[in-house]
Amino acid sequence: MSNVPSLFDELAAIQARDEAIARVDDHAEPAWKKAAAMAIRSMSVERTEITTDDVWEWLHDMAIEAPHEPRALGAMMLRASRDGLIATTDRVRQSRRPECHARPVRVWRSLVANPS
Repeated sequence: MSNVPSLFDELAAIQARDEAIARVDDHAEPAWKKAAAMAIRSMSVERTEITTDDVWEWLHDMAIEAPHEPRALGAMMLRASRDGLIATTDRVRQSRRPECHARPVRVWRSLVANPS
């Protein structure tokens, strides 16, 4: 047997993901996290689906400066999901943000949208 570690380890990958999410969440400014939470809550009431692009746009329009680590928004989306505001879908959309190079971003379904 080789002493080379396995290239694939699902449990280690999940643990690394969870640690990274916790780290960026811990280091995000409380004021930014409050604004991001407000954006997600507001949008999840107003819309049936949202993406992080939508949240970034809301924050930009409100003149909220981006956090040092933009991945902190992922932690906020997961928190909103745990809080019952949004749920994942199996769909993605192309990001409209140039710095994201049109990468796919998850579409989240609102669990609290007010039908109009």
